[in-house]
Amino acid sequence: MKNELRHRMQKPSRGKFAAKSLAAAAALSLPLLGFAAPANADNGGTWDQLAECESGGNWNIDTGNGYRGGLQFSQSTWEAYGGSGNPANASRDQQIAVAENVLDGQGWGAWPACSAELGLSGNAQPSGGSGEQTQQQQTAEQPQQQPQQQAPVEEQAQSQPVQPQAQAAPQQQAAPTGQTYTVTAGDTLSKIAQAHNVSGGWQAIYEANAATIADPVLIYPGQQILIP
Repeated sequence: MKNELRHRMQKPSRGKFAAKSLAAAAALSLPLLGFAAPANADNGGTWDQLAECESGGNWNIDTGNGYRGGLQFSQSTWEAYGGSGNPANASRDQQIAVAENVLDGQGWGAWPACSAELGLSGNAQPSGGSGEQTQQQQTAEQPQQQPQQQAPVEEQAQSQPVQPQAQAAPQQQAAPTGQTYTVTAGDTLSKIAQAHNVSGGWQAIYEANAATIADPVLIYPGQQILIP
């Protein structure tokens, strides 16, 4: 009986069993927590690959072309997304922190060439920044405005109807003096003109009496002639 008691396995206490159960559960949960890490958390891979493409992996590069640092920030984009100072003077971690803000705001399109080369894509749409690519994308997204139809130009002054010009009044023949001469035998217009000192001679008498004298050489005794 004593031997059986000596070799009998002691029953673990309830407290020890609970501690072991918690330890096992914690061990199982650690891999799951690691798998659920944020997608944009830097693990030394994606951002380094992007920096290698953008700047040859030089996180402190400043070539003077307006883009600085390993991820080639413009100064305005750098400041708009939380950076301060010169991006080339910031640490790798500081540049990555700002880059994640840019990624949230603009998507991978903020680095168009290298993100395409690395196969990076995302649904985030650009929401600002000063990169030239952003401006080009906004220009492309805007629908082309249809040319506005211009209203027909109204005539500044409607043409007034042309008033018919008054026809020039026919030149009136020289009004006769009112003196009447009765033709006698042997008279000619020339003689009559000389006798009455008619300016213009017989032609003036003929014109003044054109309605009654058909031929200046044919006048008849008793015919009434106006002396102009």
